[in-house]
Amino acid sequence: MKVIFLDIDGVINPYDTHHHSNNETLLKQLIKYLSLRYQRDYSIYNPWIVRACYLDWDKGAMKCIKHIIDKTNARIVISSDWRPCLFHENPYEMRDLLHLWHMDQYWVGDTDALWLDSTRQSEKMKEAEEYLKSKGISGYSERTVEIIDYVIKHKEITNYVVLDDMNLIGSGHHFVRTTNLITDEQAQECIKILNSTYNIQNDLMHVNKKIMKNV
Repeated sequence: MKVIFLDIDGVINPYDTHHHSNNETLLKQLIKYLSLRYQRDYSIYNPWIVRACYLDWDKGAMKCIKHIIDKTNARIVISSDWRPCLFHENPYEMRDLLHLWHMDQYWVGDTDALWLDSTRQSEKMKEAEEYLKSKGISGYSERTVEIIDYVIKHKEITNYVVLDDMNLIGSGHHFVRTTNLITDEQAQECIKILNSTYNIQNDLMHVNKKIMKNV
């Protein structure tokens, strides 16, 4: 399985969003309308998040993501701060938000926010850090470690691309950095990465052998 680790803000949600009405009556009406139209109960989610997804996410950017999927058969994993795990909310929130764009069938999960629990973080980060060190990487961001942790846990992943507007240190040739919104050229770069013959599980197998040898 090929995976797109997808950030939201600065990739598909532009910095300069325009729909910022504070009218709660209109907001309730919008949520009711979306629930009826898309046959999902959006009232269980933060209404401002649902509104932002429906009104602010960029159509051109979403077309780019769909184009990548069509050309690579990749699936989506959310690595953004939009992840519901940060707020202890419904784990299927991102799937239901993507449903508003008819793309929920491509969602397979979200990365874990490892930094929320220092004990759990220490246990789960070790193997991810060993992988990064094996690639000669001594500096890396928290989000990069969370992405590698997800890959390690899901052995079915053979290749991946990271789409983010932040400089994710340690993401290497898998990383495509955006500036406000993904472009057609960046989408083509993602397709090239995902359709390469690289298989990350081969690398992880060597790292696992090294870890077991040192135990």
